[in-house]
Amino acid sequence: AELLLFGALKLQDDDGIAIVVSGPPKSVAVRRKDKVAGIWINTESATLVGIPSFYHILSTHPIDDIALPLERQKTRLGYNYIPFKLQSGSRIDEGDDKEWREALHRNMEANGLWGKDVGDVRMLENALFRTNVVLPANIHPGQYEVRILHFRDGMMINEEISMIDVVKSGLSSGIYNVAHSYAPFYGIFAIVFAVGAGWLAAVAFRR
Repeated sequence: AELLLFGALKLQDDDGIAIVVSGPPKSVAVRRKDKVAGIWINTESATLVGIPSFYHILSTHPIDDIALPLERQKTRLGYNYIPFKLQSGSRIDEGDDKEWREALHRNMEANGLWGKDVGDVRMLENALFRTNVVLPANIHPGQYEVRILHFRDGMMINEEISMIDVVKSGLSSGIYNVAHSYAPFYGIFAIVFAVGAGWLAAVAFRR
C-alpha cells in the first residue's frame, strides 16, 4: 500500500522540506553479538520501549543540508534523536547507547519499517509538493503521525502535524490478527503450510 502526501508551501531558493511519518509505539528487543571462541553469538540483549513501529523520513534535500544539528535534535529529526526507555530489567551502559541505537536502526531498516528517502519530496507548480510513502505489509495498524517541517537557513520556521488511521482489511487483516492473537498456532500453521507447499510442488514436478 502507498500513502500519498501533498500540500502547498511557498519556498525560497535555499528552503527545504522534511516529512516524517511515525507509527504507533512498541517495544523492540535488540541483541548484541560478540565473538566467543571464534563463534559469533548473542551475548547481551535489551528491550527498548516506546520505539516508533514505523519511521520514515522524506525530504527535498539531504537532512544535513537543510537542518542544523541543534534543529535536528530539537525537532527529533533522524534516528539518533528518537527517544526511548528501557524495559525494567534491561540494562544499557551509558557508553553503549550509540551501539544499541545502531543495532535498533539496522533491525528496523532490515524489516522495512524504518527508512529515509532523499529527494522524494517533489516540488510541482504553484508551490505544490507531493510524495509517496510505501507502507509494507508488516506495519502495525493504529494511529500514524505525519509531520511536515519547513526549514530555512537551517532553522525550522513552520511545522504541520496530522494524524491518520491505518487499518488492515481483507486477508491481510485476518493473517495479522491470527499471527498476533495465536502466535504459537500461527507458527505451526506457517511451518505446515511451507511443508505442504513444497510437497505439492514436488508432486507437480514429478508429473
